[in-house]
Amino acid sequence: MRRPSPIAAQAYAPRGAVAPALAWTRDTQGSAAATVLVWVQLLLLILPPNLNYDALLITQGTTSDQEQSITSKVVLIGLFVCSCILIARRSRLWAAVVKSLNPFYTLLLLLAAVSVAWSIDASTTMPHVFRLLVAFLCFTAFTLTGWRNDRFASVMRSLLGVFLVASLLFAVLFPRYGVQQFLDYAAVLHSSIVPKSYSLSPDVRAVLRGLTFGKNQMGQLASLGVVFWFHAWLGREAKTLLVALCGGAALICLFWSHSSTSLIAAVFAVPFMLMLRHWPRWLRRFMPYILTLFALLILGYSLVVLRLIPQLDFLLTPITALTGKDLTFTSRTQIWQVVNAHIVQHPIFGTGYSAYWNNKPDSPSQEMQRLVFFYPGEAHNGYLDVINDLGIVGGLCLLGYLFSFLRQSLQIMTFDRHQGSLYLTLLFHQFFSSLSESHWFNWASVSFTIMTLATCTAARTLLQRRFELRAPHSSAV
Repeated sequence: MRRPSPIAAQAYAPRGAVAPALAWTRDTQGSAAATVLVWVQLLLLILPPNLNYDALLITQGTTSDQEQSITSKVVLIGLFVCSCILIARRSRLWAAVVKSLNPFYTLLLLLAAVSVAWSIDASTTMPHVFRLLVAFLCFTAFTLTGWRNDRFASVMRSLLGVFLVASLLFAVLFPRYGVQQFLDYAAVLHSSIVPKSYSLSPDVRAVLRGLTFGKNQMGQLASLGVVFWFHAWLGREAKTLLVALCGGAALICLFWSHSSTSLIAAVFAVPFMLMLRHWPRWLRRFMPYILTLFALLILGYSLVVLRLIPQLDFLLTPITALTGKDLTFTSRTQIWQVVNAHIVQHPIFGTGYSAYWNNKPDSPSQEMQRLVFFYPGEAHNGYLDVINDLGIVGGLCLLGYLFSFLRQSLQIMTFDRHQGSLYLTLLFHQFFSSLSESHWFNWASVSFTIMTLATCTAARTLLQRRFELRAPHSSAV
């Protein structure tokens, strides 16, 4: 049985109380409540509002439906209040966690908040910033009680395992809701013919939606499920039968969702995690440099994907071969051209967090209807959407966040190789996912919400390490 990570008892002493004799103990008080908050926060993004699956048959479902739901708003306020209560009980420890937090994540959060001042649609920016704030408070509160280094992995794989198995059962029992008839207009959109080409017969595929809004979200969750349950199998943290059940469900959901971006991210993540766990000893001193170089290579590849360096198009051949997409990435390059033209108009600070994709009649994003003939709802590139919303300043903060997350993950690797490998794998998994999907710093993205949780738990893991190294000379937090 794995020895639980110790917690400094005096780190949780109430204000004004006499600090108890220094000792290490496992603190479980309130851990269940914090876990429930995390599950509710994530399910709020995953499940349709009011569990109304009939509405999905008409609208195909979007996160905008979630915003209009009174129930969702009540739950969001409840999460905010409960998180504040948990934080108030451990305010000094919370301050220490925030101090250890990735500084560029905090900068991104502040930049999004102040962008209300110049947002082209402040009425959209403000509620979305509030959702970011609730996630931040909820996830930092989660780290304050019942802490152990594997808590992030344990909570996430449990949630994903239950959800993916339930999604398969839902699709089998209620295929009308759980299976989506996906219309693939790729052949139409790839052509240079104007909208009259819609008369062509589209490719209709039955893809898995499960309990989510749609196939892309299901693909994200299934891909992450593969990562977390493979990690559990490597660390022998769950019984073989449970790993086979939940991991198998994740694989079935991944293939049935037909999300090529999620598939390639999972195909990369599994061998990457194996490599991290079996890194040769003689090569370990070079690990930070090799992984940093690899991260720079992927970010450079992102520039190629965006066609900012068109002479390097030949480098896209391996990705298109793996994903089955052509060099337009299912017409994404047309979207990127329109977004790039908008970025040029407000290059430094952007046009406000989430203000561009609001689908209102006066929104500049309506240019998509005229130039691309449909409304994508996102740029389908996480880096591009951040720069569009928060400008070059936001793009630099995002780069800082990524490399700070990399640095903290490498620090965790030095004393907990198993958990450190999970954080690194998640980071590179998201590198690939955000090449053709908008995940980075997106309040509506389940993937980035999980990355936010990882950011908070990584900070708590490093803080706990400092507690342990300072003993028996630590002082109350």
